[in-house]
Amino acid sequence: PALPQRHLSVTSGRRLSATLVPLAIGAHAAISSARAAALVQYYGAPLQLYWQLSHHLESLSSRSQHVCVGKEWYRAPGSFFLPPSAMPLLFVRAGFNGLLPAPFESPAPLGSRAAPSHFNDANREETSLYVRLDVCDWLVDLNLLNDDGPTGFKATEWQVWQREPFLDASRSRSWSRTLFIPFITEGHNTFADYVVYQRRFSA
Repeated sequence: PALPQRHLSVTSGRRLSATLVPLAIGAHAAISSARAAALVQYYGAPLQLYWQLSHHLESLSSRSQHVCVGKEWYRAPGSFFLPPSAMPLLFVRAGFNGLLPAPFESPAPLGSRAAPSHFNDANREETSLYVRLDVCDWLVDLNLLNDDGPTGFKATEWQVWQREPFLDASRSRSWSRTLFIPFITEGHNTFADYVVYQRRFSA
């Protein structure tokens, strides 16, 4: 005997769901994986370089080392990625004119609850947070096209210690910088050098 129309409809719906649901889950997983891979491949240079620099500084003598950063301060993972001999991370002028982060001023239990006196709600620059470039033994920077680097930077005084590729979003296509697809997106993206400089003749 023929099956009722309603039973046929339910059966067809279940078959369709059994096909579409795995496809939807698979597509979602593929896109999510491609996005996660893009974040690592395109923007992972800062974490890699700070990790390498931290291990290198730990192997040096106990002499204090000063690690500085300019316009890339917001991508620095923090002073906790540096050994005690290189803490804290220092800031140099490099085009940014807003309020920079500052070390905690109060011991426990206040800690981060006590705001430094120069903090403000207008993002006004506090010049006392900068150091002169000649104080620095190491400098972390992103070399973008037509970028002169931090104020007072002279290439003759520095040597490249390590570099990693970092996506130049302004010179890359929006779709290709969003996802990482092997053998496809590479040709549509442009990369700059994320660099750790060491002062020449520095220990």
